[in-house]
Amino acid sequence: MLPKAYEPQEVEKKLAEKWQNAHLFAAKTDKNKKPFVIVIPPPNITGVLHMGHALNNTLQDVLIRSHRMFGEEALWVPGTDHGGIATQNVIEKKLAKEQHKSRHDLGREEFVKTVWNWYDECGNAIFTQFRKMGWALDLSDIRFTMDEKRAQAVFECFKQWWEKKYIYRGKRLINWCVRCSTALSDIEVEHEQHAGKLWHLRYKGEDGSEGIIIATTRPETIYADAAIAVNPKDERFKNLVGKKVIIPLANRAIPIIADEAVEMEFGTGALKITPAHDATDYEVGKRHNLPIMTVINDKGKMINCPEKYLGMDREVCRKETVKDLEEAGLLIKEEKYNNAVSTCYRCHSAIEPFMSEQWFVKMDKLAAPAIKAAETGELQFHPASWKTPFVNWLKNLQDWCISRQIWWGHRIPVWYCRECSKNGLTFAKDQQGKEQLTKVSFEDGAKPIVSFNKPAQCPHCHGHDLVQDPDVLDTWFSSSLWPMSVFGWPENTPDMQYFYPSSTLVTGYEILYLWVARMVMTGLDFTGKLPFKDVYLNGIVRDKSGQKMSKSKGNVIDPLDMTAKYGTDAVRFSLLMQAVPGKDIPYSEDSITGARNFCNKLYNASRFILMNMQGINGPLSMPEKVTELADVWILDRFATAIKTAREGIKNYNLALTANTLYHFLWDDFCDWYIELAKQRFQTAEKEKVMALCVHILYETLKALHPLIPFVTEEIATSLKPFVGTTEEFLLNEKYPECNASWFNADAQAKMTVIQGVTKEIRTIRAQFNVPPTLKITTVVSAKNEADLDTVKSYEDYIKLMTKTDTLTVGINQAKPRQTATATFDKLTIYVPLTGLIDFDKERKRLEKEITLANANIVSREARLKQENFLKHAPQEQIDKTRGELAAAQLALAQAQSSLEDLK
Repeated sequence: MLPKAYEPQEVEKKLAEKWQNAHLFAAKTDKNKKPFVIVIPPPNITGVLHMGHALNNTLQDVLIRSHRMFGEEALWVPGTDHGGIATQNVIEKKLAKEQHKSRHDLGREEFVKTVWNWYDECGNAIFTQFRKMGWALDLSDIRFTMDEKRAQAVFECFKQWWEKKYIYRGKRLINWCVRCSTALSDIEVEHEQHAGKLWHLRYKGEDGSEGIIIATTRPETIYADAAIAVNPKDERFKNLVGKKVIIPLANRAIPIIADEAVEMEFGTGALKITPAHDATDYEVGKRHNLPIMTVINDKGKMINCPEKYLGMDREVCRKETVKDLEEAGLLIKEEKYNNAVSTCYRCHSAIEPFMSEQWFVKMDKLAAPAIKAAETGELQFHPASWKTPFVNWLKNLQDWCISRQIWWGHRIPVWYCRECSKNGLTFAKDQQGKEQLTKVSFEDGAKPIVSFNKPAQCPHCHGHDLVQDPDVLDTWFSSSLWPMSVFGWPENTPDMQYFYPSSTLVTGYEILYLWVARMVMTGLDFTGKLPFKDVYLNGIVRDKSGQKMSKSKGNVIDPLDMTAKYGTDAVRFSLLMQAVPGKDIPYSEDSITGARNFCNKLYNASRFILMNMQGINGPLSMPEKVTELADVWILDRFATAIKTAREGIKNYNLALTANTLYHFLWDDFCDWYIELAKQRFQTAEKEKVMALCVHILYETLKALHPLIPFVTEEIATSLKPFVGTTEEFLLNEKYPECNASWFNADAQAKMTVIQGVTKEIRTIRAQFNVPPTLKITTVVSAKNEADLDTVKSYEDYIKLMTKTDTLTVGINQAKPRQTATATFDKLTIYVPLTGLIDFDKERKRLEKEITLANANIVSREARLKQENFLKHAPQEQIDKTRGELAAAQLALAQAQSSLEDLK
């Protein structure tokens, strides 16, 4: 027997340990079974569980559990990502806080050793949190993007791409993070709106004329200007093209050129072109063969500029330059301007476009097969609307900058002979006095030797003094190999043969380009197969107002806090109920309360059924034939629910599955079937009814198990003796099948009438505050006898569900005096109120409701007529007001109708 109250914390701890100890989630190669595989988007080793993890991993968990119950060999591969810049930043902050040291105080080798030590102690801590969520991960074998097997995969990828000439080293304008001191790829750069300024500056003519006025957001870069550009169609500047002007404060002449990239509407229509410090300018510079000058170095300090500004921070230089321009009479105007500033996706510092020699991957040949797979439908997106942006992004893909100037990560597997490459290598001593390779220049003669380990000798001069490239690979380089490397690639292991390609990737849409696209390209390039055929992109969990959760806004909901308060199943189910494909989730604690109530409803209904099983010995057989309408109807409802639930899983619409099973269990089974079946618990039909109850309940538990595994497993343990199963875990049972023979349109139609009449009578009771203990008299009337058949045949159902003592059913029945009236379809329903309520008291209550409803209507209508409100209020506030107006209008109509009934 189940305890009186469900205590989720006790049950969850017990079952989480039991599942892991039994290796319940382990999978093996089984040629007799179809594999279903998901590789987890590996969380960073410094990560802590947040609502994004809670949603994404719950979706994966539902799919894994469901497909295991479908009879497939389901494997969910766990692992962590080394995190590159993110992890290095965390450890650097930890060092500064605890030891007051920087990574340079430790030196490279010692710092990397410190990170590894931290990983050995804490690197898998997030999986302790994952275990609490009940996710079906076999935690006895956790992969890591920097373990030995994954390192071999990274080297093999680099070597093959080097040999194919996909990987090259070149000097280009790249994204540089001054704070992290590293290059970033284009998709690691975020664009944030900043309230900045637009400065209008005069560049005087070399011939002494007034020259031209340009507009810029970065006056500190004028010292690197190579030209002024105007649009060739702009009549204002036609006579100036080809002439030269003088850079303010720098006294250097530059030409005025014409280029279609210039937007005539921006600023003055004339732009300064600074190829070394702006991506668009870089492309303009290439078209016009302009010189490239760098005036901001990798530390964000000024170089190659007038002496006054040398060594200044770029932000300080901006202020000083503006001040000096104003004093020189060359600052024409300063205005507020909101512009999109490129920032580092990790530290959010402003990105500096920077000319630098880096390692790149050519993307055109890699992208082509991925584009084809998406366009032909071989690669499917859920929702399908993501296909077009995915293809468009690949078609416009720039070469991938893969080198990072940090210490934590996969070291570039390239070595240099100090003798053969001496002109292309720059060394400096670190704070420990050790000589370190700090810069590599292929332009100056560095000769690369690609090798996983240090070569025994130089292949050119046979010398032994070799040093490794100082850079590490972009974190996403190793992540792009994840679906293959987790199974042992480049070796053709049994796991690789059986489990690759995986089935589905479940991830957030925000890393579609950062990660998903790259996995597709690498998978196709190395194996000729897609790494997965379905990409299921979930939305972002936002606060209830639709705002992104952040600590600074104070709107973060911690999933661990919520699981401690409401239980894990409640948190999972609250997310699943709202996981509509293609939609972000507006989330609040109210959502979890509703899900908690559902879990309690399931538990209490199960306990009620078990309490009524006294005197019955199991196992009970499912009745071969049922004739009672309620029995026929509940089987129809169950078959329909299972059909829809399965469709939801198959089509990656888990909100459909969750909501379908919610309404079946709460509405159909608990609120209707059990209530109707109660009266038969004390009759000769008891065992037959109880057999139906326990079998439908047990099958519903199995259907719900992938969604809410803890409470279903706990309840199922008590039901097993009555359904005749010896299987210890629900996960090892078969998911319910839809029995098409149970569909019954006639039963459904009859119950629709019964439910409709019942709900109208219940509404009357509620509107007039009829005490629940009082029995009522009800009259149901219609114009035709046929319309009354169902009510007459099942009047006992209606009387039971509405607490009706006398039910009169007939054609054209007269309306009794002081009667509440309702209609359903072709039926008119009368409930005489005499003796049930205090009429004077009820009239006064209704009059107050009418007054309040009118006041609410007037205030909401007035607000919705305000142009200022409609123009500036957030859309959700406008929608809320419209909803309040509709609710007030409905309340008014109901109150007026009820008052009329009292006459």
